[in-house]
Amino acid sequence: MSRTLIDISRLGTDTTWPSVATEVNGYLQNWIAAANAQVSQHQLRIVTAPNPEATATDPCGWRIEATLSQLTPGGNPAVLILEVFLTGTALVIRPGIGNTEPFLGGDTQQGWVLPAGDVGTSSGTWSTTPLPFNAQVAWSLTPGAEYFVFAYSQHRYTNRQAMPLLIARDQVSGNWILAASPPSTTSDALRAVSWNVRSGQPSGSRGLLRDGLLTVVRISRPAELVIATTDWSYYEVANEPAQFWEPLLLPPDFAVVNLSSAAMSYFKAPDGSEWLAIGGHGLLLRTKDAPAPQGGTGP
Repeated sequence: MSRTLIDISRLGTDTTWPSVATEVNGYLQNWIAAANAQVSQHQLRIVTAPNPEATATDPCGWRIEATLSQLTPGGNPAVLILEVFLTGTALVIRPGIGNTEPFLGGDTQQGWVLPAGDVGTSSGTWSTTPLPFNAQVAWSLTPGAEYFVFAYSQHRYTNRQAMPLLIARDQVSGNWILAASPPSTTSDALRAVSWNVRSGQPSGSRGLLRDGLLTVVRISRPAELVIATTDWSYYEVANEPAQFWEPLLLPPDFAVVNLSSAAMSYFKAPDGSEWLAIGGHGLLLRTKDAPAPQGGTGP
């Protein structure tokens, strides 16, 4: 088994975001080194790491980039970007598409495309008041299904439950997905960026694909991220029909539940598998496999 799940929860006393983020970054660095060795065609790197000396007003978090073997329409390697920076008053999640060529749009002066502001910046804060604080870090180096995920919950507040980091292999294309979710349990929003195989360009996502109409709790596998050209993509005007959808499939360790449960809620499926809610948006992480079927002895 090549899966790891670590509980880094705190009682709350003297807990600071920089101390937690710095600890997580140590696990992330080790995982990226191993993942790059396994997935040599798509390379990950930490451009900006958490600042352990950050105060409550300093942005503290990550800028992570994934350079793909695929080329953008202009002929340069596609670079996926995820920025997650947290202070005592704000959390900003910005998934982006990097390139070194001229691009349509002009969202920034740095040569990369960001989604619209309503997709990128999320409400919710890291409380400076000591509180019980749950946090988990998990990763897998199973070939073809590698992932790293970090989620936390200041569980007295529904707007302080988030998944700041998710890096995972798309089970269809094999490309990296970079994603994060804002701190909330009111929607299934998940900001993500990856490669759209059909359109041949990077594109982004806002949500999980799940059936929220059922009243009975249902765990759905595989977990799918909705990549829709009506969200945002490399082109300001996407080269696809308006109703075109292309979900990304997360590794088998992930599932989706059809409700916005509180982060760190625990689910047991009828097949005997067990799942932990990662963030507050219905994404689950498997903590226990279903038991192997027992063979009968026959008459």
